[in-house]
Amino acid sequence: MSEELLVTTIGKLRNRLHRILKQRYAAEADVKLTIEEFILLNMIKARTDQILQNIAIATGKNKSVVMRMIDSLEQKGLAKRTVNPEDRRENLLSITDRGSEVLHQYQQIEKKLSSELLDSIPSQKVAHFFEVVEKISKKAMNK
Repeated sequence: MSEELLVTTIGKLRNRLHRILKQRYAAEADVKLTIEEFILLNMIKARTDQILQNIAIATGKNKSVVMRMIDSLEQKGLAKRTVNPEDRRENLLSITDRGSEVLHQYQQIEKKLSSELLDSIPSQKVAHFFEVVEKISKKAMNK
């Protein structure tokens, strides 16, 4: 298998999974989030007091795009900004209790979908798949 075929195949799979996940979120979630907002909420939860600059770097999106996503999460009551006491020019981000609830609901939707997709595949093959994905990810980081 050539490298181009690998990248194309993974790209097609990513697009299909993205479409299915969007449909599931829209159908099953109480609060509507984009996949990008869900990822951002995960990042904020994983490391409270995130700074906008760090999120922009981690997501590969520019600050204005990240700022709009943060505004949206804040308007929905899922995240909040506070002034950084160490540098008043920066805002720190944290997740609200409601944000944690919504995040949990989205994680459950994703977990259910994952179970459905992996249902008939033997666990050793699934483990091997994730092992290969991890190796490809590490190699891709060096490119």
